[in-house]
Amino acid sequence: MHAILIIMSTFAKKLFPLLAIGLFSAFPGEVTGGPISQGERPNILFIIIDDHPANMVSVLDESKVQTPNLERLAERGTWFTRAYNAAPACAPSRAAFITGVHPSNSGVYNNPHGWRRNDSPIAQAESLHGLFLRNGYLTAGFGKIDHTPWQWDTLEDFSPGYRIGHRNDPTVESFTDAQLAEFIIPETLRVPMPNRLSTRFGALPDDWDRDDPNKMQEDTQHANRAIAFLEEDHEQPFFLTVGFWRPHSELIVPLRYFEMYDLDAIEVPRGFKENDLDDIPEQGRFWATRLGIHEAIMEQGLLFEYLRAFYAATSYIDGQIGRVLDALEASPYADNTIIVFCGDNGFHGGEKSHWSKFALWDQTNRVAFSISVPGMPQQYIDTPVGLIDIYPTLIALIGLEKPTRQELDGIDLKPILKGRSSERGRPVLSTYLRGNHSLRDSRFRYIRYADGDEELYDHDNDEFEWTNLANNPEYESVKERMRQWLPTRDAPAVPNGMEWTRAQN
Repeated sequence: MHAILIIMSTFAKKLFPLLAIGLFSAFPGEVTGGPISQGERPNILFIIIDDHPANMVSVLDESKVQTPNLERLAERGTWFTRAYNAAPACAPSRAAFITGVHPSNSGVYNNPHGWRRNDSPIAQAESLHGLFLRNGYLTAGFGKIDHTPWQWDTLEDFSPGYRIGHRNDPTVESFTDAQLAEFIIPETLRVPMPNRLSTRFGALPDDWDRDDPNKMQEDTQHANRAIAFLEEDHEQPFFLTVGFWRPHSELIVPLRYFEMYDLDAIEVPRGFKENDLDDIPEQGRFWATRLGIHEAIMEQGLLFEYLRAFYAATSYIDGQIGRVLDALEASPYADNTIIVFCGDNGFHGGEKSHWSKFALWDQTNRVAFSISVPGMPQQYIDTPVGLIDIYPTLIALIGLEKPTRQELDGIDLKPILKGRSSERGRPVLSTYLRGNHSLRDSRFRYIRYADGDEELYDHDNDEFEWTNLANNPEYESVKERMRQWLPTRDAPAVPNGMEWTRAQN
């Protein structure tokens, strides 16, 4: 994959050099607080998807998953081919890019950790949305932005009447997946797994996301809300966030998305390898196998059916993103809106016998990520970057002062977006639970667990991380170089803010 990505990046640089002419360093004028008017500052559309591996998009040649609307995003801005989350779980990943503070400094390591409701080191941090609200923006949020059950943590950071969260709709009854399962076309229904994280999958009739408001999945509803928002006249510049839940489980979407994929044509993912856990330390093996999902899928012969459902759910979300992009392009805001798109964490589809997130490998932490800024070039960037960079990049693009309540751990990517640089300056750090860290630079992934065990992968020669080089003495200098970027301290984990069970994760 490394060679393919380099070729894509070189091609983009040759094809689009003229677009770099006349770039601006920031939008004119400084925001000092209070209302400002449309046109004084650009709008921001921030789109988030859930549990999605970065290589499962048609933007990259390696994927057969149909995502034409993500291709539209790639064609209008910077697509980061190697982007990584701060943590391979919803709550800590989202807390990190919402606050700009890495888990090792926030203590938000796992899904029951709410950064604002708990005794957290960053309980008083200013969220990205709150910062823009304070600086005169209309802030709106539809869908999953913070992690359930913490979706209301930052309610006051949104303009009144413009926040409807994940699975909470005061006007329309939202069907739970348990209810939706009653309507699944029978021959597509599967309930094969021993664990709720693997979930059911199956197809709904196609009228489930069309005209009847009582037959719409929540992602369709939130796309509709975003479209209605973009059809309104707004005097202030806006920061609109749309948080789509899919392709997170459960994999239940209308039939036409299943019909996009011939079951007989589904192939084993390229990263599959028998006995791939043999050279993995105990902690990594435990994380990979503890849910029992891979074993259940393989024993029941449902590999290709499950992959088909995941592809269908991805294309369903791509369709919702396309509807929102259509509304933006038809609006008066089309030429003055920055678009940020990302997934919150990666996801394994059987690689390393793993079917989930919750691990520190490349597939688990690599996410789809793009930023489109009017007037800035179209390009593919292979440099590893992090979602932790979203906060400092957006405030730099708009010209806002840094928050005073927290130190930002990310890097301003504006020089890369403008085509003036291809370097971030340091490896990207991902953390899962306290004391377990992974670093990704342009060539290597280095993992160190809390007990001192290590993994090291050379991506120039080992795209799928099949060979752990940590015990090879020839690579001791590489490990030493990577270790210098590990956190100097690990903040204590914040206490759970409420009684938490698996059913709430």
